[in-house]
Amino acid sequence: MSLIIGLALTAFILFFFEIFVPGGVLAMAGGLFLLAASVVTYTEYGFIWAIALFFLGLIAAIGLFFLEIRFITHTPFGKQLSLQSTISARLNPLADEKLVGEAGVTLTTLSPGGKVRVKGAVHTAAALGGFLDKGTPVRVVRIEPFKLIVEKT
Repeated sequence: MSLIIGLALTAFILFFFEIFVPGGVLAMAGGLFLLAASVVTYTEYGFIWAIALFFLGLIAAIGLFFLEIRFITHTPFGKQLSLQSTISARLNPLADEKLVGEAGVTLTTLSPGGKVRVKGAVHTAAALGGFLDKGTPVRVVRIEPFKLIVEKT
């Protein structure tokens, strides 16, 4: 009986630590320990108890996983594991066609991609020539999805 409890307890410990180690390796190892506990239960107590242990163990592991996620996110350690802020950057997937021909300035080095300011707005851009230094005056040549194509003026 103590071997069964030890194997099942080891399985639950591995299931618990799976949330901290990505890849599912600990969950698979926990599943194998739960299966081993079921095999030992089968040899000592029979088929019904072995199936009951295995499926109740899986249900308990899934339930504990969701409880763990719910409670760990409210702890200081859990808050370090998850993103708590929003990303304020924007892409220009549908930039206005009126920007073609407009003048601007590079905000970052374009090698070939980077940021430019055109008509007071910051846009993602790529240099037609391949490389432009920060602060270089540019002109918008064309609009592509998610970026402006610029050249040095």
